Amino acid sequence: MKRSDLTRLNARIEFIREKHGISKSEFAKRLEISPAYVTALEGGEKTRISAQLAKLIQYEFGVEMRWMLEGYGEPFIPGIKTKSSVAEDDIGRDGAQPGDLSAFERLLSEVSATYINLPIGQLKEVLRDDFRRLTQALGFDSCVLYMSDEPPGSFTKIAPLVWFVDEKQESNRLMSEWLKEKPTIDAKEFHYSFEKWKQGEYIPFVEFDHCPEEAFREKLHSQELGLQSCLSIPLSFAGNISGIIAVATFPVRREWPEELISRLRLLGEVFINALMRKKSEEELQEALSEIRELKERFEADYLYLKEEMKEEYKGVVGKSSGLRDLLVKVRQVAPTNANVLILGETGTGKGLVARAIHDSSSRRDRPLVQVNCAALAPTVIESELFGHEKGAFTGATTRRFGRFEAARGTTLFLDEIGDFPLELQPKLLRVLEEGEFERVGGNSTIHTDIRLIAATSKDLEKEVQAGRFRSDLWYRLNIFPIFVPPLRERLGDIPLFVEYFIEKYGSGGGKKFQNVPVETIELLKSYSWPGNIRELSNVIERAVIESNRGRLSIELPRNRNPGFKDRMTLRDIERGSIIRVLERTRWKIKGPDGAAQYLDIPPETLRSRMKKLDIKRPD
Repeated sequence: MKRSDLTRLNARIEFIREKHGISKSEFAKRLEISPAYVTALEGGEKTRISAQLAKLIQYEFGVEMRWMLEGYGEPFIPGIKTKSSVAEDDIGRDGAQPGDLSAFERLLSEVSATYINLPIGQLKEVLRDDFRRLTQALGFDSCVLYMSDEPPGSFTKIAPLVWFVDEKQESNRLMSEWLKEKPTIDAKEFHYSFEKWKQGEYIPFVEFDHCPEEAFREKLHSQELGLQSCLSIPLSFAGNISGIIAVATFPVRREWPEELISRLRLLGEVFINALMRKKSEEELQEALSEIRELKERFEADYLYLKEEMKEEYKGVVGKSSGLRDLLVKVRQVAPTNANVLILGETGTGKGLVARAIHDSSSRRDRPLVQVNCAALAPTVIESELFGHEKGAFTGATTRRFGRFEAARGTTLFLDEIGDFPLELQPKLLRVLEEGEFERVGGNSTIHTDIRLIAATSKDLEKEVQAGRFRSDLWYRLNIFPIFVPPLRERLGDIPLFVEYFIEKYGSGGGKKFQNVPVETIELLKSYSWPGNIRELSNVIERAVIESNRGRLSIELPRNRNPGFKDRMTLRDIERGSIIRVLERTRWKIKGPDGAAQYLDIPPETLRSRMKKLDIKRPD
């Protein structure tokens, strides 16, 4: 057909149908238009078509878009052979070579501009569409981009990342299914191809029957998938081979001219640069996310470390047998990850024992995280322990790490566990058994690795019987119980505690005191100490504040422990001791052989004590 016969649109449509030997209905079906519209085009009722329809005709029939729209130029893209017009064993008998380079360059220019400011989140979808355009424009059946996820310089395995397969053709089904399974191709299996790719060489297989003996695995693979011809080109990024672009045909064989290969390599490197940019941005976001998490954990560690520095005791004090037995247990359990339950009355130093366990464990490089369950309201403790998401409740303006997250990799000490709300106990049990939980208001499961130490002054067995504490949680906590004896059972340690607290509280105010008289120590031992070590600490601190340098005047509290009714109060003991000394000295207060000299206190202090204790000289 001469060019002059193609001046009208109807003649062009008829030419295409005759060239491919198809009916109007088949022509309409392949372009997804109505047969009536084809009749209108051929009958001269339509004299123009849209650019979109011209592009469809270009992709489907290998026709120059310019020829369809303007009516001049070559009607068919050289070398593009459609499935309906080329026999399976035809390798370009007309001598044409694949690829209209001018059309390809327009596609390359279009594609390259697309990725300049493309948001990373849209990259995969745009890539898939461009692979479709590339496959259809150049008459391939499939186009695949393989990527290596190994460090730069390594290239031993690749996996399909983006691809397009013409699934309308039954012959492509095996390839489509294989790609969807995303198998990994490794250098051990495809040794021939990997060696070529590592050298930067492309591999053009026109007929697999004539491939080298070393490519036996590639030949077998092509037979499994029904490949006829295949071209694979290595793609480099930053000087390293990072991916492969591979195109293939199934029912027809293809030649691979140098002009097509060079342009396909160029387009492939546009794709791989976009993907590597995406990877770099994802790694950056991941690094920033990790930095934010580390920052939050550091801030949490710092907060808990500051709280830890406020604690009353910095070391274990005492030499009694009860303390020695306790320290043996500490040494036994510290190297393990077992849960520990510390039992004892209020003020016995359970927190100090918890810190001693932590400091002797493998987790000692991070601070001990502490929570006093009795000091937190039930409405607050869930957020405090498990954290919350932004907007989880009124006032939750930001996401907050809970103590279980902050304690990852270290020890969490839950003091007064007997006051833990019953409704939250299943959530605590799940953390102990499975190491996972969710933040308040969150859906994602968070995994944590903590070593739990709990303490209580309550009888948990009675709490379980009363229904205020879950039995399964009690069994989970009571793996290794440690009982801290009360101060009344460690009376021999009182002199050491007094010395420790005098040093502790006196150094802060620059005060130094002489040794406490034996009589005062004996008075301290005679008291029941219902508040235990904490009460003794308070008594010594108050004495340090009220006393001047040199002589420490200790005012003892009244006994409030009903279990010690058979003992006199410390006030009564002190009052009786002073009266006995005064009677011995015939109520002489100062001077040689006076009561003040005998008691080793200044006369003014003795008079003050007499006034406070209501001691008056009898008539």
